[in-house]
Amino acid sequence: MHASPREPLAKVTGKTTASFSATGWLYVLTGFGAVAQLAIGWPVLAAVHGAHVLWAMIAAMLLAAALPVSVSRPRLGILLGAAGALLSALTVNLDSGPWPWPVTTLLWYVFLVLLIAATAGWRTGAAAVLTGAVISALTLTVAVTFGIYPAAALGPLLGNAFLCLALTAAALSIGTALRQLTSSRRQLVQERRLTAEEETKRRELQQRNRIAQELHDVVAHSLSVISVQATTAPYRLPGMDESTLGEFDSIAGSSRRALSEMRGLLAVLRGDDAAQLAPQPTIADIPSLVASTRSSGATVDLEIDPELLPQRGTAPSHGTSGPGGPSAAGDWSAVVPPATGLTAYRLVQEAVSNALRHAPGAAIRVQVTVGDLIGVRVVNGPSTRTLAVPAPGAGLGLKGIRERVGALGGTVTAGPTPDGGFTVKARLPL
Repeated sequence: MHASPREPLAKVTGKTTASFSATGWLYVLTGFGAVAQLAIGWPVLAAVHGAHVLWAMIAAMLLAAALPVSVSRPRLGILLGAAGALLSALTVNLDSGPWPWPVTTLLWYVFLVLLIAATAGWRTGAAAVLTGAVISALTLTVAVTFGIYPAAALGPLLGNAFLCLALTAAALSIGTALRQLTSSRRQLVQERRLTAEEETKRRELQQRNRIAQELHDVVAHSLSVISVQATTAPYRLPGMDESTLGEFDSIAGSSRRALSEMRGLLAVLRGDDAAQLAPQPTIADIPSLVASTRSSGATVDLEIDPELLPQRGTAPSHGTSGPGGPSAAGDWSAVVPPATGLTAYRLVQEAVSNALRHAPGAAIRVQVTVGDLIGVRVVNGPSTRTLAVPAPGAGLGLKGIRERVGALGGTVTAGPTPDGGFTVKARLPL
């Protein structure tokens, strides 16, 4: 597919600094040509070829307008150019010089054919050449029919007509060649750009594979060891009480879930389209997330609107009572968009994890409400233990939260509280 001459020069040249389009440059050049035609063609037709000043002006204006008009409407440009050429042939003095194509008229019509062939294609350019030939045949027929010129004296007139045909045919060939050359260069630039994009994607995929391999070798291996140790602890260390066994069981379950999510992330990093897909967590999974956190010894209070949890004994409903409204059973969980539910879950997960890392021993409070928006608030008190040195990458969690919420069009605020704690609040659209 050929690129349009209306494409910006930045696309043609591959540069991002150019902002003026190729069409704009054509309008500038053809505008100069139109001014030159008016400044030269009009006086020449009137003073040299003896045309009436009014007809000379109209013919010059038609020929001048044909050039810029042909940039966007080549067929109309051909009609204007043909009308100007025919008018000049019918109004000039036949003994004043070359006829039926005065020099200025001939030059501007050749430029018109060149422009149309270069911008609109060889078929439209050929139509312009044939139109010029028709004008020559028509004027010669009129001259012979009405006895303006005797048939024996038509030699110079035929020579002028054939000269017009030869020059316009040459302009057609040159314009077609320029169009093909420009099209080939644009295609080459496009191919180079596509090749560069594919090379960039290939390097990104290699980098992601390297990161995935490192995560597999380090993090996934460590999680596997934790899971195995926690699972086998009751057999390796007999005599533990029920609470200790529960702790190890909770550690084993958490490590298995983390390992499962890690393997999913590794599949995404590797670009594995055949990776197994699993349902993503939603707002309804927040209670189990809080319960799992409590099992580690943390104090976590949860307040969540019952409407955000699936109604017991009823199947999930996909119908709504109106835009943004709950289902017929009053169950908001059935109409909360999956992306919003996942974002709310990840926000609580990250905010609680931050509280456990940066404020060990502090009480945590999680609130999830529904109205016109989904409101999520996670607040923790001051730490009751000595703070550990922040791990590398500290602060990335809040950045990730802002990116997730911002992608949905929501808002996030986070900051310290007067008592030394920390609060994360978000509003998510339904």
